[in-house]
Amino acid sequence: MKFEQLLSHLDSGVCVEQLQKESLLDIALMAQCVCGELKPGELSHILRWANSLEWSTSVSLNQYIEESLEKCLAALKDNRLDSFLAHRMQQIEDQPLKETASFLLNKIRNTQTTGLEVSV
Repeated sequence: MKFEQLLSHLDSGVCVEQLQKESLLDIALMAQCVCGELKPGELSHILRWANSLEWSTSVSLNQYIEESLEKCLAALKDNRLDSFLAHRMQQIEDQPLKETASFLLNKIRNTQTTGLEVSV
């Protein structure tokens, strides 16, 4: 399945490295959304970090973040957090990116276990 997915992405011109960056960014945004409120300072911090990822796709970084935030909020609203995160984790193969994603997943799980309500 992953090989077919890789071929599909290569055929559509999407670099595997870019796909991993997008997945990691999705997880980072979800880590902020799951807290219930995305503050401007947090979004600004994520933007600075995302700019260091060397974005290489036709979709601008700002546009991607806007679309990803909508997907994060929809996943939370529809109670699809686990599938959202699992899908993104499957896309990440690079060990340093995987470690960062795992750190963010732990942050999300800790937020859930402390009983914070998510308002969307």
